[in-house]
Order: sequence, then C-alpha cells, then structure tokens
Amino acid sequence: MIDIIIQNYEKTKKEILVDYDKDSFFENWQENETWEVSFDVMKTKNNSYTFDLIDYESSILWDGQEFIIKAMTSSAQGQSVSKSVIATHVYYTIQDGYQYDEVTGKKSINELLSHIFKAGSRGFSWEVIDGNKKFITVEQENFGNANYLKLIEEILSDYDAVVIPDNRHLTFIPRSEFGMKTEEQIRYKYNTDSVKFDIDTYSLKTQIKGIGKKKEDETYYFSPITYTSPESEKWGIRVQDPVEDERYTISGNMSERLKKDLQDYPSISGTVTLKWTINPKKGDLVPFIYEPLNIKTYIQIVGIKCFPMIPNKPPEVTLSNTRKTMTAILAMLAKKGVI
Repeated sequence: MIDIIIQNYEKTKKEILVDYDKDSFFENWQENETWEVSFDVMKTKNNSYTFDLIDYESSILWDGQEFIIKAMTSSAQGQSVSKSVIATHVYYTIQDGYQYDEVTGKKSINELLSHIFKAGSRGFSWEVIDGNKKFITVEQENFGNANYLKLIEEILSDYDAVVIPDNRHLTFIPRSEFGMKTEEQIRYKYNTDSVKFDIDTYSLKTQIKGIGKKKEDETYYFSPITYTSPESEKWGIRVQDPVEDERYTISGNMSERLKKDLQDYPSISGTVTLKWTINPKKGDLVPFIYEPLNIKTYIQIVGIKCFPMIPNKPPEVTLSNTRKTMTAILAMLAKKGVI
C-alpha cells in the first residue's frame, strides 16, 4: 500500500499520514479536466503532528505525484476533530501564471507554448512529442492575455492535443496517440452488468453568431457572422449564445471557431460499473462489448476514479464521449429502439 505524505506549504516539514479513513480515499482523473485525491481523517494520538500539517495549500505526496489542498472542511464533535480534504494535482497551479502579450499568425504548438512560458516558467517544464507529425500549424489571433491554464486549454482544443502532467513536467501529445489498444475487455455479463448512457438535448443548438474585434472608429473588422448547422433541418433553429471575442479580426477564423463551438448534437456520456478490478490506463482503448444493444467497438477510457485503499474495489470508468464514438453509439441505440 502506498503511503500518503503530507508536506507543509513552506516545504520544510513532511510526515506520513496514519489513522485516516481508508474507505474515503479516492483518486479521480478526467482527461484534460481534473486530477485530484480526496480523503477524510480524524485527529488521533498517532497522527496529531501530521494532522496539523494538513492545511490549505499544503501538499499531498501520493504515488509519485504532488497534489495541493484546495478545498477542506474542518469539523468537531465533542473532543473529536476531523478534516475532509480535496487536493488537486500541482499541474493546475499553472493557472497562477499570466501571459499578457499576444501573438497572431500561423503558429505551431511549440511556438505557442514558448510564448506562454516566456512570461516565466513558475517551475514548470514542457515538451512536445509528435513522432508522426500529427500537429499542424494553426492560424491564431491575439493568442495570449490570459492565465497559463486557459491558454493551454486553448492549445489542447486547437491542436487536438492531450497534456500528460508528471508533477511540474508537462508532455503534450496528439490525442490520436494517447493510450494503448488493449484486449482487457469490458463486456456485458462478463465483468459488467450495468452500462449507462446519459443522453440529453438540453444544450443542443443549431445556430450561433460570432462577433469579432472593433476598430478605433467603433466599426468591426468584419461584420458579425452567423453559422447555421445542417442539423437545423432536423432540429429546427435553436440559437446558442453568441461568441464575442476581440481576438478575431478575420471572418474565416471566426467561422471555424463557430463550427467548433456549436453543439449541434445530443450530449452523450457513457459509464460502466465493473464487477471486479481491471487495470485500465489513462487513454487506453478497450474492447467494449454490450450484446443487448449490439455494441461492439473499441472505446477510449477518458476518466478513472479508483479506490486504491480498498482491496479489490473496481474503479469507476468513464468511456470516451468524443463526437465520433458516441454518435455511432447513439445510432445503435436508436436502431434498437432504446431512444
């Protein structure tokens, strides 16, 4: 069993945590969204020193990675004092950096990352691995004037990339090269009896307007443009909130942004409940077989919530909710009359 080590904010003291609620401990990773650990602990004679180290901005060192306590609830009942902790991976502290300068033009992912960190590394290092040359240059307008995390999220979207943090070292790879194809299948009546697809049309829209930058004389560089999806023939006109972004001075770039931002398809996510522990890795493609709905395909793991302190408790797995994969599954569900 891996030890949990608590380190104070000043990084002058650290100690192994004991007497915490092992059943409460979990690690949760969701691709490009979150990576956190959480647990509950009550102060005892054995852990009183370590308990006092648990505070906002203190570090939790777990499985070779550093997490920073960002949310904590302290409570007391009689003589008993306890804390409930949520600690986010140190990668997310990158949002504390800000790049004010902007760049425009055709840029590679390396050029944009260099631009971000030109304002200061904040202790982070980075590399781009693209052996198959999947990354292309992308036309950028006024890239900058935002915190580091927001700018990296723009890069992940524009270049279809995934960032893999290892403490403060960031590796960027094409999404298509993330994860391995494995034969450790998820199959109905084998290691799961429960498959759940959440499908809703709350956010389904078919039309969106884009408004770019104004000149000094208060006229626009280009007239506001409206993009209407071909899906409007099926769903009618449903208007999404407009994009108002002063980074855009070229209408063609705004058009591409609108096509990317418009959610003209139902929101779909899939989860499975497993019967026993498997060892999926982040981004792995696993055979997903569910005979009642005639689903047989490789599908990517984009989220894992695991409970490493509870022997043999299976992880909760989130399956790919990319448009390509889930649209195909939606078609299968419709064919079966499920929706």
